[in-house]
Amino acid sequence: MLFKNYEVRKSFILLMLVLLAFAGAILGFLNNFINTMNKIQIRQNTALAGSLVKKYPEMEEDIVRTIISGDDKDYARGKEMFNKYSYNDSQAAYKNELMNKGYKSLFYRVIAIIIVFSAVILFIIIWGYNKLFRRIRTVASEAEVLVEGRFGTIEGENEDGDFGVLVYQFNTMAQRMTETLEALQKEKLFLKRLITDISHQLKTPLASLIMFNEILLDYDKLSKEDAIKFIRESKNQLERMEWLVKNLLKMAKLEGRMVIFEKQELLIEKTVIKSIEGLKTMAESKGIKIFLEGSSDIVVSHDVNWTAEAVSNIFKNSIEHVKPGGNIKISWEENNVFVEIRIEDDGEGISKSELPLIFDRFYKGPNSNSPTNIGIGLFIAKNAIEGQGGTVYAFSEEKKGCKFVIRIMKKVWNG
Repeated sequence: MLFKNYEVRKSFILLMLVLLAFAGAILGFLNNFINTMNKIQIRQNTALAGSLVKKYPEMEEDIVRTIISGDDKDYARGKEMFNKYSYNDSQAAYKNELMNKGYKSLFYRVIAIIIVFSAVILFIIIWGYNKLFRRIRTVASEAEVLVEGRFGTIEGENEDGDFGVLVYQFNTMAQRMTETLEALQKEKLFLKRLITDISHQLKTPLASLIMFNEILLDYDKLSKEDAIKFIRESKNQLERMEWLVKNLLKMAKLEGRMVIFEKQELLIEKTVIKSIEGLKTMAESKGIKIFLEGSSDIVVSHDVNWTAEAVSNIFKNSIEHVKPGGNIKISWEENNVFVEIRIEDDGEGISKSELPLIFDRFYKGPNSNSPTNIGIGLFIAKNAIEGQGGTVYAFSEEKKGCKFVIRIMKKVWNG
């Protein structure tokens, strides 16, 4: 496990190289010392042989053979003789004049090489630890910055070993904390906008209710007809507030991604019929003709309630923008990829400048005069369909009607 770390492997390899170099240097000095001692011994033996042969020339052959062959049969006699002069194998090397010079040279060289290589090893250890702790200090510094709310990343997450894992985990943690903080900031902004929107939209009906109640407090001064009129107006404002709160909450759930879509394989025709049931009376009051066209056996996975809500909101938008006696056609068909629902009308249409804005929250066109239109119906429709993985498009030209297209994707593979 330890050698999986790149820094440990690198430091270990450097130390091994230094130790090998140290061992090589020691072996080199030893070899040099042995060669030097061999030369000194040969010189000594040569000088001894020359001295003996000079005195006893007739024994030249015996003297040379004894020295070269290393014959030690006369060792005991020689030892006894040299003991008289305190010259034996127990004598310290530095007292041996022949050995002393080579011994000192070897001793100083070995001390020098030990010092040099110890310094090199110490340098490698300090360098390795300094590099390691410098990186640890970098992580500690980034962690301190992270606590203060400033998020960054550290280089080195692709390295092998434990430090690479540490950096990767740290960067992952920093990224997740950044995403969490951004999500919290978005949620805070969302809640702020939601509170602002609700208070803004409820301001008018609340003000009307307060005024009606103040008038009704003096009921003894009002005629029965006027009192009934203000009570009805109060009822209308309360119903409008109820409608506003329900739709604002729907919008908040969709925008806050708090909706869990319960998709089932169901007939799309039933969903379309369900979506327009509550609005037929509104359409009939304007003399608008409704046409339904599509196969009755088309099945697709979708959330019935939210899909019906989306179709209903688009259908209501068409009713509000179609002139009395106009036409609205709802049709549906399928292919191998998706089921398509089309809501088409022959109303006043939408200008090219307005078309990109109609799905924005609280957007109301310049021709909108409906008191119940606050600009969230199409926003809810788009988010309800897109939340299920579908898409919504709008096509229109001014004075030429409008066409909305809803596409609900089929499940074309298992996954």
